[in-house]
Amino acid sequence: MAGMNPTLQRTASQRVNAAINAPRWLMSWEDWLTFAAALITFIAIAVSIQQARWVPDMPAVVPTMVGGLVIGLVAARVRFPSAVVHLAALALGVAVVAFMVQQYADGTTIADRLADTRLRLVDWWHVVRANEISNDRLPFVAIVQTVSFLAAYLATYVIYRWNNPWLAILPGGIVLLANVALQKGEPTAALLVFLFGAMFLIARSHLQRLQRGWRRDRVDYPEFISLDAGQLTLGMLLAVVAVAWMLPEANKAGAVANAYDAVTAPFTGRSGAFDRLFSNISGKSANRLHDFSDFLPIRGDINLGSKQLYEVKAPEPGLIRGTSYDEYTGVGWKSSDRQKTRVEGGDLAASPEAATYKSRVGVVIQVTALDPDRAILSAGVPLGTNETSNAYSPDGFRGDIEQLAAARGLRQGDTYNSLGSVSVATPEELASAGANYPGWVTNRYLQLPRSLPDRVGAEASRVAGDASSPFDAASRIEAFLRELPYDPTVPAAPHNRDAVDYFLFDLKGGYFDYSASAMTVMLRTLGIPARLAVGYALDPADGSETTYTVRKNDAYSWVEVFFPEYGWVPFNPTPDRAAGGGGGLSGGGLFEGGIDPEPNLDELFAEIGGYEPGISDAADALNAEVTPHNDPPWTLIYSLVGALVAIVAVVFAGRLTWNWGLSGLDGPAKMWARVQRLAGWAKLGGDEAETPREWARRVGPATARENDAAVMANAFQHARYGRPDSPAPDSPEGTDEAYRGLRNALLKLAPKVRLPGRKQP
Repeated sequence: MAGMNPTLQRTASQRVNAAINAPRWLMSWEDWLTFAAALITFIAIAVSIQQARWVPDMPAVVPTMVGGLVIGLVAARVRFPSAVVHLAALALGVAVVAFMVQQYADGTTIADRLADTRLRLVDWWHVVRANEISNDRLPFVAIVQTVSFLAAYLATYVIYRWNNPWLAILPGGIVLLANVALQKGEPTAALLVFLFGAMFLIARSHLQRLQRGWRRDRVDYPEFISLDAGQLTLGMLLAVVAVAWMLPEANKAGAVANAYDAVTAPFTGRSGAFDRLFSNISGKSANRLHDFSDFLPIRGDINLGSKQLYEVKAPEPGLIRGTSYDEYTGVGWKSSDRQKTRVEGGDLAASPEAATYKSRVGVVIQVTALDPDRAILSAGVPLGTNETSNAYSPDGFRGDIEQLAAARGLRQGDTYNSLGSVSVATPEELASAGANYPGWVTNRYLQLPRSLPDRVGAEASRVAGDASSPFDAASRIEAFLRELPYDPTVPAAPHNRDAVDYFLFDLKGGYFDYSASAMTVMLRTLGIPARLAVGYALDPADGSETTYTVRKNDAYSWVEVFFPEYGWVPFNPTPDRAAGGGGGLSGGGLFEGGIDPEPNLDELFAEIGGYEPGISDAADALNAEVTPHNDPPWTLIYSLVGALVAIVAVVFAGRLTWNWGLSGLDGPAKMWARVQRLAGWAKLGGDEAETPREWARRVGPATARENDAAVMANAFQHARYGRPDSPAPDSPEGTDEAYRGLRNALLKLAPKVRLPGRKQP
């Protein structure tokens, strides 16, 4: 008898496996191999998070991940109602997470630290609901630990309950990719280990799914096929890693960098919510320090990076403005109660009230975005641009523009012109300006939080002394702060401290966000309207004639002080760059032009003197056509290439699976093995004692290919049992044709009989 699936005697290892597998909570060695793959994959994620050092002394994540994997494994193995299992598992998860998080809280005992954890999480939730800024690190620690546990728990549960490796890997992959993208912005060794473990886990799960099908259909396969497949998968993965490693400067190649940026864009995209709620965590070098959103947290230990952001044509080095902030929260700044107005390209964003200020000049700059953006940069207070934009101004007053933002956003390579208003007032003019401030200024730019310590105001009064005017007081405070050392490595304020108070009385030094915030707040305690302005400083060393390259490390902030009849005047309390004051930020006037010192905005600042970026006047600048940069659709190209690679990989894996175990066969024997396999997939597998002809008489009618099944059975019997010199019952061409017909019929039948409720033919 030529049985299709000859009975094999149980080996000792099979008997041991059968004994081990009897209790449902224990696993076979193959299941443990799968668990090892999951363990490698998720430990790589945990190590990546720990190496990122988001916060000092952050509790380890590896124990949380391992705990989640073990609890998920047990939950998948026990046979209780799912609701009960998940509730019990989540209760254990809360205990694991709470134990890890309390290590970061304040207190001498576990009970004290748990109570502090609860109170700080409640306070953080109030900050979330009030749309404020938080500088407490503990909520971030709690979220990282919680997400790590849930990702690990879900992984082993879906692997062992649903045999779905993709649902296991995707959450962990998102966590790792977010961590890498936000922390360093480039792949790490942990990412390679994760990809290695994930691909091995997918291969293991696929093989185990095939094994279950083979056992169900009584298809024999090698006893240690898992080890053979593991060796093959391991070799292929090592080869892929080796090829990627040997590629010259692969991580710096433009195409690779663009593809990586496209994948990580959801994480590296500037998020005001993330910065607002987790402002005191470190290492966000992938993002810009100032993103010109509605919030500006005062961070510590800044690492700016040197990525090129803009190319700017301007008359001389100085500061270019992105936005300003009016409300101080104690840990940062926010923009409050602003009205948004759409302004078509070529129109003035500011209303005619801006023309009433004295001693101001209009300056045009030309900006090319080297990185996707939305903010419109300007020299001084923005007035207009040739790019259709949204103008943000104090609620109820269009005469002052706090920010311009491109309505459609700016793509890499887009070029626009902007017109700004810069003060050229002399110190004598500003000293005589007085303090008759308009209502819209005092209502908005004297705000202080109730929690501001009184000693900040006392320090401002001490420094200002017997100042004879607001300008004199501002100059004294500016000079005082410029005596404090510049240090970008200072820490952020603790979660229960005011940032300005911490800067003045504890740090006594820092960088521009600290210095500018301190001056703005100190002036407000004296009743002098001021606001924080942010943007970039044009570096003379990074320019050629009138063209400057702006990088991440050119980020800057300064103070704008309001003077009646003269408008906003910049001051710079940070000692690393030139001081401000009445003459502007660069000596005799920042971006000083030669036009009428009392311009009429209706005439669009008709003459721009001393500077020609290819534009003769402001009217031409505002009405010039925006220059878009039309790059090839790289994202689409990378997506298509990625899809093609994935298709090739799937085809290769399918072919490898299809031919698995058939390497020692040829001719009719190989074709017979293939149709056997297809018959098993189509639920037409026979019993072990069935002869080839009996199989053909059963399968032939079920597939409506009786003759093809008979030809295949005769060809196999002749190849297996016939004499070498005896003629074959059919020609090779006839056998091949019969094989193709029967194969196609089984392929069509297989998915139909596998549908739930479909009866087997």
